[in-house]
Amino acid sequence: MAEARVQEIQLDDVTLSVTTSGDPAHPAVLFLHGFPEIAYSWRHQVEAFADAGFFAIAPDQRGYGWSDCPEAVAAYDIFNLVGDAIGVLDALGVERTVLVGHDWGSLIAQWFALFRPDRLRGVALLSVPYLPRGDMSVPEFVTANDPDGPFGYMVSFQEEGIPESMLDLDPIESIRSVHWATCGERDPDRDPAAGTPEGRPSYLSQGDLENYGRAFARTGFRGGANYYRNMHHNWEHTRPWAAARITVPHLFIAGGADFVVNEGDGGMGSTTDRAAEFVRDHRGSHIVEGAGHWVQQEAPAEVNRLLLDFIAGL
Repeated sequence: MAEARVQEIQLDDVTLSVTTSGDPAHPAVLFLHGFPEIAYSWRHQVEAFADAGFFAIAPDQRGYGWSDCPEAVAAYDIFNLVGDAIGVLDALGVERTVLVGHDWGSLIAQWFALFRPDRLRGVALLSVPYLPRGDMSVPEFVTANDPDGPFGYMVSFQEEGIPESMLDLDPIESIRSVHWATCGERDPDRDPAAGTPEGRPSYLSQGDLENYGRAFARTGFRGGANYYRNMHHNWEHTRPWAAARITVPHLFIAGGADFVVNEGDGGMGSTTDRAAEFVRDHRGSHIVEGAGHWVQQEAPAEVNRLLLDFIAGL
């Protein structure tokens, strides 16, 4: 079994904590986590991919875990986030990689594929499908169409201070609540007024929750919220890529119970179904039944199988 290593990588304006496992001479796979996650969210993938003969790389992205947390909102725009991923590859001597992103990591992976396809062998997006640049930014779209719906939090996150201050009160409880609200084990008929169920979803151990709790006790949730606060800025400044399409081999994976792709007209399922229109080399969309939004943690064996099959075909 390959041993995981954690190292600090100094980039232009931040130092990132990066977990790696496997032989650096082997083909690389870079894993980018989402909100609210850390590199630990890929624990089932880092070990498995190193054992399968890959060099697995999973950073705590800026604002998370044991990486730096810049104060300025602008420090979290898409150009900085993609630049961090490229900087990690450069520091580790990796010329080309397979890129796997979950949630916000999927969005970063999409833009990485558009900005620098020369650095990628392929890209796999988990839970959030490729979203071509629309006629308005996501917060504008949600505000205009369904501000009280499942994506309304993206609008509330635009206001600095309030969302993160509530989440910061009890990081472990915040993580537990977010997972219960969006995992495949949730009861869709449960009255929201009843609050968060007791205990934890079966895929999270108490140790897992404590690891997340320590990480977010250090950083708070401001860094993660700042990703959302750049959504309109990102939309404005990516206009030159409005007609761009992903050209590298592309895979999509989501949980069958994931609200992101299944929430009626407000979900992104239609985008998933039309993936072949938006990418040049679509290798398939896979739904993992029974899993929710945290698909790589809820169903690691199935996700690993799908990813390894995808990579084998590159």
